[in-house]
Amino acid sequence: MGFYEELSRYYDIIFPAAPNTVKFIEKAANGGKYVLDVACGTGNYAISMAKKGYKIDGVDLDATMIEAGKEKAKAENIDINFIQGNMKDIKTLFSDKKYDLVYCIGNSLVHLDNESEIQQMINDAADITSDNGSLLIQIVNYDRILDFNIDHLPTISREEAGVDFVRNYVHEQDSGKILFNTEIHISNENETHKYENSVALFPLKKDVLVNIVKNAGFNNIEVYGSFGEEEYSKNSFATVLVARK
Repeated sequence: MGFYEELSRYYDIIFPAAPNTVKFIEKAANGGKYVLDVACGTGNYAISMAKKGYKIDGVDLDATMIEAGKEKAKAENIDINFIQGNMKDIKTLFSDKKYDLVYCIGNSLVHLDNESEIQQMINDAADITSDNGSLLIQIVNYDRILDFNIDHLPTISREEAGVDFVRNYVHEQDSGKILFNTEIHISNENETHKYENSVALFPLKKDVLVNIVKNAGFNNIEVYGSFGEEEYSKNSFATVLVARK
């Protein structure tokens, strides 16, 4: 079984929907009803929002994740439009929609190849956002990663399930990218299985992200250091941006 197949099996254990994140997403929706979850994974946040009465579409590149989301939504009798697709294609995939909120969290945006691709994706998000709609982006704080040469993130351990998610960074000087090297350790009474993956990420700094969002026509931009709305600083672990048209 490959890395992403295994990740999809344990995704909900490693990345459960955090109540403060759901609360933050609701606040970002600003009273709107129609929401797009970009890079939705297995749909934890889409399902949480749907339970609160929002009309949700979710898109993710990985077909296994999307199937898991569909199965969970069906089991809970929740109507969510889950689509397998690339975040670069949201304008095409959802050309007939206008959203009150488009959000892309979980450090997903930086999987795009470069600043130009990110700008295009945010431009497309703006095009499918309603006139008074909002944008929410959450990534790792790459100002901290780059300035302090951080080479790992804390391991996520779920001892009750025998699951560890190890996260290491390798800074590539030539390309300017950061290799995100991850391992899933699955332990039972007899043995431990390890699944490895490596992906190159574009280290998007806070000020660059703000300029990209401004260029796309969003205003009233706020940046926090967490979903708990803590003040952003270079030492923050996350960059959480909310903007409105």
